[in-house]
Amino acid sequence: MHNSSGMPGGVMPGAGAYPHMAGVQSTVANSQILGYLGRALSLEMSAGQHYLAQASLAKTRNELNYAEAFVTLANEEFQHANLLTDRMVSQGALPGGSVLRPASPATNVIEALRSCEEREVALIQLYSEATQYCANLGASEDHALFSKLLEEEQAQLMRVHAWLEEYYQSLTASQQPNRSFV
Repeated sequence: MHNSSGMPGGVMPGAGAYPHMAGVQSTVANSQILGYLGRALSLEMSAGQHYLAQASLAKTRNELNYAEAFVTLANEEFQHANLLTDRMVSQGALPGGSVLRPASPATNVIEALRSCEEREVALIQLYSEATQYCANLGASEDHALFSKLLEEEQAQLMRVHAWLEEYYQSLTASQQPNRSFV
């Protein structure tokens, strides 16, 4: 295929269609890696949106400590989205209109944390696959990014699990009968 429009760049939107910037990777972008970056960006943005929704729901239930924790998670996901976007741009691409997964309702903390757990697991699975692909391909910069994000998502999942455990422990402690003989 030949680009007959007279515009610089390739014929694929986002793949070399933008001017070359100094300091930007000069190797040809791998479409599979761009696919991983795009899917990761959609998942990260969806997770951030979901966590902000969970923060608002927690506020309505007067669970301010969980609301704050959900906002922290959302900010971390948006930072991940920033890193992914930077990497896409460094490869001559721009994000192409992500379709976000809608936030899901939760009527209590357990439902909220389980829904967060599900989103973290999806990100971990994607980053595991992307990391392996990049390792096999020898794409060291992409491998480093996906590895870093994988570790951070695993840490987030561990925090969500810890919050679930703390919540269950607080329920158990509040349901223990007072066994005093006095």
